Amino acid sequence: MRRFAVVTTCHAAGYETYGRLMAQTFLQYWPAEVTLDFYTEGFDCELRDGRLRTHDLLASSPGLVAFKQRHADNPVAHGKKPPFRRLTLPGGIAIPLPLRSRKKSYRYNAVRFAHKTFAIFDAARRVDADVLIWVDADTRFFAPVTLEMLDSFMPPDCFVGCLRRPKFTEAGFVTYNLRHPQTAQFLDDFERLYTQDLLFAEREYHDAFLFDVVRERAEARGARSYDIAEGIGAKASHVLINSRLGSFMDHMKGNRKESGQSRAGDLVVARDETYWQECGSAPTKPGKP
Repeated sequence: MRRFAVVTTCHAAGYETYGRLMAQTFLQYWPAEVTLDFYTEGFDCELRDGRLRTHDLLASSPGLVAFKQRHADNPVAHGKKPPFRRLTLPGGIAIPLPLRSRKKSYRYNAVRFAHKTFAIFDAARRVDADVLIWVDADTRFFAPVTLEMLDSFMPPDCFVGCLRRPKFTEAGFVTYNLRHPQTAQFLDDFERLYTQDLLFAEREYHDAFLFDVVRERAEARGARSYDIAEGIGAKASHVLINSRLGSFMDHMKGNRKESGQSRAGDLVVARDETYWQECGSAPTKPGKP
């Protein structure tokens, strides 16, 4: 059986709201052989367990520090002022592109999502594992996870496993095959988007969109990726809980963080797990041990 490691990150407020619960339920339900590398942003994790390894994100990621410094005063890189692009016609006439949203949007918040990608870049260099799994910190686990499950989410002949959707991947759970010959180049190309500011040439700047940009380039070279969602992303906007992952985890993305649970209406597939049968009453908020 291959070796697995998990990576996540969050800031101090996020840890109090959901990150502590993610770490606690990881330690409760994941196999003893799997470690969690938790990159902290402005706080110390009080949980003590040999499987939980904490790292200060900024201290571990000089590339992230440099990226944030370069764009500290750049409203476009923070999603506050989406780029105003123009199409130049013959004769030098420039017209605005009509299908480009110009509203403030997470889709252009490069700095916010760079914290996540740099945690992945550092963990891929740091961990002694065959497969690295990114899991968003705003998740909770409610049933045992087995090594056989994890093995199925990352076929050996694929370089990444992800939750595919029509517009862009759901990046709350992504597997990276660190033993695949294409993965190192994929991660290098992904990181260069930030270190060389190449991401600003793309249509959107958030991590999920950029992941797909680099993934599709790797696939054009002949590499294969795996759709963990097995096609369910075509009809489920909240794809993670409707995939096989929903048998043991919930993802409180967006305003679901306020209740600490996804909504019954998020499901488009039948789930018989007790957790989902009880969906509708918010779970108890995590407390300090």
